[in-house]
Amino acid sequence: MNSRVTWCAPLIAALLCLSSPARADKETIALDFQAPSACPNRARFLERVHTFTTKVEVANDDGAAAHRIFNIRVTRAAGAVHGELTIDHRGTKTTRTVTGTTCDEVVSALALATALAVDPDALGGEPATTEPPVEEPPTPPPVEEPPKPAPEPKPKPKPAPRKLIARPPPKGPARHALDFSLGVRVGDSLAPFPKLETSAELGTSYYAPFEAHLGIVYGPAQHNQDAEYADLLGYLGMGYRFLDLEPFSVWGQAALELGQVQAVGRGIDPTDRVDRLWSAVDVGLSARMAAMGPLFFQANASGRAPLSLQRYVVLENTGKLRELHQVEQLGYLVGLSVGMHFL
Repeated sequence: MNSRVTWCAPLIAALLCLSSPARADKETIALDFQAPSACPNRARFLERVHTFTTKVEVANDDGAAAHRIFNIRVTRAAGAVHGELTIDHRGTKTTRTVTGTTCDEVVSALALATALAVDPDALGGEPATTEPPVEEPPTPPPVEEPPKPAPEPKPKPKPAPRKLIARPPPKGPARHALDFSLGVRVGDSLAPFPKLETSAELGTSYYAPFEAHLGIVYGPAQHNQDAEYADLLGYLGMGYRFLDLEPFSVWGQAALELGQVQAVGRGIDPTDRVDRLWSAVDVGLSARMAAMGPLFFQANASGRAPLSLQRYVVLENTGKLRELHQVEQLGYLVGLSVGMHFL
């Protein structure tokens, strides 16, 4: 409902202010159209103008035949789409703006405003009929009197106000309460080699551009020549969407990891195992691509900062202590996942 109100208010203002007196013939205008690549292009914009009126013609590149210049600008900012129409008539400029949730609805509103600026009857309003002045037959002047002046024409009745038909804007993309995804990720610091893990995540972007997610990670046992490592972690994170190109979006994210890492020494009899508490902060980017229906694909890349620099030390059968691994101060974490929206 909020997006409809935001869209309709500037649209009605634009239609009322940009209308001009009706013209019987076509008008040749100069058109300067600029919009992001994901929006309808200049040709699609003209097609929508011509669905409202056939009285608009666009001049050649030199614009010599045009009396008015129509400048169209469409931009994206803060999750919304902004449109601006500026009409330059021999140095006198009139500007109106339109705001919506998608490129399609904003370009449609600008096309309607352009059509009405050239042809006020573009929405189908019937022009008011005017009665021709009543001509009275001339009275022959008397011979002895000078001729009487011709009677003044009766004033024309004022035209009835035209009715503006507000067309509802197209509905924006549906917002889903929850999404669920499964994936894999690889990171270091936790072990002395890149550790492969599987992940399951539950999140929500209902309050976009903000989002929240909760996940669990299981790292099966992997080893090098000294030890074998396994882990079970959970994480909680927040994100902010700063780029939305439909269907591609980019989020900035931060998450807190908590869990346990198990290290088992190799070649030690009896086998010695070390369990350590794991905690780290991940900060990075997440890119999401919408697919068919509710499906989406996501890629993550983060820097990882452990909160405790643990040492994994085991006791050899000789009675000596052997250090298997010491957690580094900084690391990385990358992952891929596939998910779906629901609710």
